[in-house]
Amino acid sequence: MKQRIFSVAAALCMLAASGAYAQNRNPKQETLRERPTVEQMTRRQTERMTRELGLDEVQAKKVYAINLKRNQQMEACRAEMQKNRQAEAAEMKSVLTDEQYGKWSQMQGPMPRAHRGKMDKNGKQGCCKQNTKCAKERMK
Repeated sequence: MKQRIFSVAAALCMLAASGAYAQNRNPKQETLRERPTVEQMTRRQTERMTRELGLDEVQAKKVYAINLKRNQQMEACRAEMQKNRQAEAAEMKSVLTDEQYGKWSQMQGPMPRAHRGKMDKNGKQGCCKQNTKCAKERMK
């Protein structure tokens, strides 16, 4: 009798575990998400700050403007960096053999995020090298 109860309990546990595993696999999560627009990011950031900091309407509008300016600068830096990476890839392709270029491309894959959040010598979070147009505009 005990063995039968144990078998039934084990079977139920296995069914529950497999059901829970199946629920965690969402095909929508496996697809790549679209990057939110600058305005969407800004709105989300401002809503969170308004909620967590208890901002009034006037403050929220000013904070939105500040966040929008920063996010637009960051997007400009992102676009510039992407353009620079494409130019670098074209230069490398002209110098390297096809095999070497393939290896180099793999080396350029997803970078670790350890460099995020680092501050420059002025205490500002940097998105571009200091000698680029984008960084100079950001420092103004």
